[in-house]
Amino acid sequence: MSDLIPKIGLAIEAYKGRQQDIIGLGHRAYKDLFIAANAAMLTAVVKALILRSYAEMVTPNSPRTSLLAAVSQQHGEVIAGCRVLTSDDGILSALIDAANTATTESLQLIYAEKSENTLSSGVVKRTRKSADISDTDLKRSKVKAVRKPAAKETPE
Repeated sequence: MSDLIPKIGLAIEAYKGRQQDIIGLGHRAYKDLFIAANAAMLTAVVKALILRSYAEMVTPNSPRTSLLAAVSQQHGEVIAGCRVLTSDDGILSALIDAANTATTESLQLIYAEKSENTLSSGVVKRTRKSADISDTDLKRSKVKAVRKPAAKETPE
């Protein structure tokens, strides 16, 4: 978490740099398209950063309530950090969308991890159908007949 907010700050700086490039375009129609694409790119980058930090927290043996509490706390810290990083409504909206989406997906990580473990523990191992045959009987039935090599005839 300690390095997440500075990484989001770097993503915002990259966004602003792209924004300056877009402003320099001469065609208004393309500006709107690129501005929307730039905001979507910022959202995707920040979402990936937040998801990576959540994925580090989710471990197979952690209780769900502990994970939910940790995700909730981190979500609040991320939102507060985003508000500190920018006061621009457009950027802030993209950051909050990214944080909300990442938090939603982290819940899927938490519950998917647990459901996979419960499914694997409920699987019954398959057994042989003919359990009454002993191992020695199986070994005997698998032994192949050994042939003696045929004598070669040599011409004299």
